[in-house]
Amino acid sequence: MTKVTILGAGIIGMAAAAKLPRDYDITIIAEHLPGDYHTKEWASPYAAATWVGVHKSTPREQQMQLEGLAGLRSLAATSPESSVRRIEMKEIMDVGSPEDVWYAGKVPGFRFLEAHELPQGAKYGMVYQTVVLTPQVFLVWMFERLKARGVNFVRTKVQSLGDLENLGHDVLINASGFGAQTLKDVQEKHMISMRMQTVVIKNDTYDRLFIRRGPNGYYSTAFARKDGTVYVGGVLLRDNSDLTVHEDHRAQVCRNAHMNQPEVFPSPDPKEWPILYDHVAKYPIMDGENGKNVRCEREIIGSQKVIHAYGPHAGGYVFSFGLAREIANLMDDFLLKMMPTVKL
Repeated sequence: MTKVTILGAGIIGMAAAAKLPRDYDITIIAEHLPGDYHTKEWASPYAAATWVGVHKSTPREQQMQLEGLAGLRSLAATSPESSVRRIEMKEIMDVGSPEDVWYAGKVPGFRFLEAHELPQGAKYGMVYQTVVLTPQVFLVWMFERLKARGVNFVRTKVQSLGDLENLGHDVLINASGFGAQTLKDVQEKHMISMRMQTVVIKNDTYDRLFIRRGPNGYYSTAFARKDGTVYVGGVLLRDNSDLTVHEDHRAQVCRNAHMNQPEVFPSPDPKEWPILYDHVAKYPIMDGENGKNVRCEREIIGSQKVIHAYGPHAGGYVFSFGLAREIANLMDDFLLKMMPTVKL
């Protein structure tokens, strides 16, 4: 029986486990497991958790993103209890050009907006069918499903991949996220932390996804989830790990949302909003300096066959099952090389 160890119980680690054959002996090892919300040292429970294409992507990354969307859309149809649901996205762009949108015509319901549909100052925009989910619900749902099919979960803190060498696995999948920076035998140098501050409000009637991007890091979002809450963002800061709530950032979020959708957010003043809580989190992404928006590759470390899978731009939910499929492909390559040659 093929034995696999996965380091990391976030969306990438669990999606990888879900994609591997059911007859594999799979163990997921992690410091944090679904249901843990006392720390923000792992990113999966705190993501916006919707699908949006990363404009500057390699063809390989684009394929991962499209397969990620397909996998999540399938879950929306077959497993609504997972919290995944299909919904229309509206993207407004104040920078770039339509040529940047590689997913034009490749995702359901895609069309560019007409000039009269664009707000003042926008260069272009588009709508398309995508998905949104509630991470805290989804992760626990995945966790329970994987346990039911025989995947083992072990909670422990790992200092290096070498710590796992004696487990007897055929392949080790490193889906450690931020951990890739501190693992002694990885020490990822191309990963940075993106800080995002948003607010989560109560709203039972809003049923849209909205994004507007502009120069100098301008970023405004409003994502309706299935539970009557809306995730409204955001102030996004590159290479920043500060988890403090800043009142000026909260005010900026509310002003931007009011400007973009005044019919939904009639006041720019946070004091007049039904805010449930401020939401500050950090997300590990590859910095793109080496031409990669995600690391997904094989490596031999000591005696272990390792597949690295971490750091996707726009988050693990965008790549999710597409990255998992790529992991499975790399796994097949590793296992094929392990097979003995037969002389005829």
